[in-house]
Amino acid sequence: MSTNQENPKYSTTIKNTKGYGWKAKTIVKNILGYDWNISTLKMSSGKISCTAQAGKLKTSDGFESFSFMMFEDPLIRLYQEKRRATENAVEEIHDKGLAKFTELLNAGTIPSRDDESSQS
Repeated sequence: MSTNQENPKYSTTIKNTKGYGWKAKTIVKNILGYDWNISTLKMSSGKISCTAQAGKLKTSDGFESFSFMMFEDPLIRLYQEKRRATENAVEEIHDKGLAKFTELLNAGTIPSRDDESSQS
């Protein structure tokens, strides 16, 4: 399993979804056996939260879908802050979450698929 992931390249999408407000999403492919969906959005608690969900990205007929096993694939809460969910706020919190993800990756604390299968 490749662990040379010190400086992964991130491509982020930020959009305003009707009724749900601003959201940011970054897909990071094949980090220690997992694809990661890093997303930032306003929660019902009023906090803007950035989380990283491990799973599998699949491409079919030009469309991408991300799937994961709830309660099995890792979920990491990267950063959260209570503030108004403007485009700039969501982008800032998402950037802080990506920085935390990179920090965890460089520290070797991101779970790998091999770790999960050895615990079964």
